[in-house]
Amino acid sequence: NSLALTSLSAGTTYRWQVRAICDSTGLNNSSWATQVIFTTTSPCSNPSNLNVVASFITSSSVKVTWLGTYGAHSYTLLYRVSGASNWDTISILNNFIGSSGNYTITGLLSATTYEWSLATNCVSGGANSSSFVSGTNFTTSLACIVPSNLTTTNIMMDRATMNWGSTSNAHHYDVRIRPQGGSWTWIGYIFSTSKTKFNLASATTYEWQVRGVCSSDTSEVSAWSSTETFTIPGPCTAPTNPNEQNIGVSSAEFTWDAVSGAWGYRVFYIKVGAPWGTKVIDTVNTNLISVTGLDPSTQYRWRVKAICLANGSNNSGWTSFRFFNTLSSIRSISGDSTLANNLNIYPNPNRGIFNVSFLSEEVDDFEITILDAYGKLLIKDVRNQFIGEYTKQIDLGDYPRGVYMVQIRTRSSFVNKRVIVQ
Repeated sequence: NSLALTSLSAGTTYRWQVRAICDSTGLNNSSWATQVIFTTTSPCSNPSNLNVVASFITSSSVKVTWLGTYGAHSYTLLYRVSGASNWDTISILNNFIGSSGNYTITGLLSATTYEWSLATNCVSGGANSSSFVSGTNFTTSLACIVPSNLTTTNIMMDRATMNWGSTSNAHHYDVRIRPQGGSWTWIGYIFSTSKTKFNLASATTYEWQVRGVCSSDTSEVSAWSSTETFTIPGPCTAPTNPNEQNIGVSSAEFTWDAVSGAWGYRVFYIKVGAPWGTKVIDTVNTNLISVTGLDPSTQYRWRVKAICLANGSNNSGWTSFRFFNTLSSIRSISGDSTLANNLNIYPNPNRGIFNVSFLSEEVDDFEITILDAYGKLLIKDVRNQFIGEYTKQIDLGDYPRGVYMVQIRTRSSFVNKRVIVQ
């Protein structure tokens, strides 16, 4: 009670009837049934104008468009890595307004060339489908590259410059920065490979990262880079316990306690009463400087300040001026003389009581003085025409803890040594 017809004309309307045959002679037949009308379908049209939207090509996706057929049920999209044997298949329902269709293929490999093709399905189940039409091959973009070579420069009291190496496919860069362990602050749309951050807190360690952005928005970004750290320094503190030693006819040494974190020191000295323009300013990286070219029998004053950043943006204040006199031209420094070698100060450091002793093998005039860190005379002992062993106990128990100086002058030499009272 059924009959399959073939070789009918496409897009043609037919009508048909059926009747029963009740014997083989054909003499006993029923009447014809009511006519039934049907129309064969037209061939399913191929899609056309297959296109890849260049502005929508990323490292992992692409948008394709086409012109299809009004009334199409769905489309079948095939795509594969160029030259591969197997296709990935996507069925796309025709929910488009009009005949224009589009689809974004995702999950692709970066920097890879793909083939693709499309067919139209005019009825459900694919019983009336068009041929597959090939689209133009496309190549996904290179995945957004993570920046490297991070450095921090120009670190000052309230700012620092973050630097990184350029990447080949970045449209711009994003930076994020935070106090170590704190919340991130985001800085976006940087079109160079450095960024200066202002208004940073002193004595604070910061960490920062950078990422490449390979689209005009943030749809295509790299991972964040490794973390770079830097520290904004605290205020630079002035040196303590400045003192002079080994004073000679035309030279002297200035010393002070080292300042933690200091890059260097600036030393200023000038003859007392001389024009200001004759001052000398030197920069050193240790807490001692030897100065030469001084005038004999002349009073000088000097001071020092710490430099905590090499760029000079974080310096301490100056210490108070200290004063000293160079020896007369008939004297000479004897830091390595017999007297200096024989001079013994013990115990050192001490609790305020210590001994001074030395041996003089020739008759000479001696002046033994004890001074505090500011050059104030505390004790003075004069021995004229002295020869032999000198021993004296010094009691500084009524004075504060700190650094004191023992100075011994003769007619031809000068010795200066530091004593620490704890």
